[in-house]
Amino acid sequence: MAETMALGDRIEFVFWEAGCMIWVGAKDFVSKDYDGFCNLIWDRDNLKLQKAIFEDKAFLAMDLYQDDGYNVRVVMGDLNEQERDEWVARVRWRLDLSCGQMVVSGVLGDDFDEIQDAKAIADSDGCLQCYVSVPPNEYQVEIYSYPPSDITTAWDQITGSDLFPITEGIEPEPLKAYFERTRPNTFVPAWIGCEIEEDPDRRKQYYEEAYSLHYTDFVIRLSPILEDLPPPEIGEDGSIKWEFRKPERCPLGLIRQS
Repeated sequence: MAETMALGDRIEFVFWEAGCMIWVGAKDFVSKDYDGFCNLIWDRDNLKLQKAIFEDKAFLAMDLYQDDGYNVRVVMGDLNEQERDEWVARVRWRLDLSCGQMVVSGVLGDDFDEIQDAKAIADSDGCLQCYVSVPPNEYQVEIYSYPPSDITTAWDQITGSDLFPITEGIEPEPLKAYFERTRPNTFVPAWIGCEIEEDPDRRKQYYEEAYSLHYTDFVIRLSPILEDLPPPEIGEDGSIKWEFRKPERCPLGLIRQS
């Protein structure tokens, strides 16, 4: 039987492939009719989506601009200081997890019957989707995205890429300038060194170090419902729209703890 998360617990796992999305949902809602659940997202039936998200509080699905795999951390309770300070994109709403199990995934269409417990795969090379056992309840759920491998478009907006439109309130800035302005006399993290180091040998060392560190890409926080949150906005494709921001100080990157 899967071990239930308790207040203060953290668990981390890897999705080795994703389908340009990340979604979370109540396992009983998803498993009741998995094909129907997939079609609910694919068909973009706005009325049915609104009911499932806002009335049933059954799932949230967010788009990503690439299908790369990613590292996920689930937090039961409060975020730590770095998790609070360094996020660049987020979604917040509610999930009814009265069934006691939250599915986390980046794909649709695979065999739901083979879904694994997150704790069982935490030390493995990864999976396509898994579930997390939690005390049965309705929760405030927050999904946060972090650099370096942010795939929500947020980081590219912050560093001034012309690939994506810039969100109002974000002032683009080259990474080197952003880091040096906001982190004076700070040791250069390997992933930033890869980008700003001019010496090719030193840049190679940074790259090798960064590759070995396994930075966390997403933090999913579950907490008691303490805020009267405004409903998230649904995009034309049926996904929940990300809220973007530029942190006051340049993120240093969350390093996987397990």
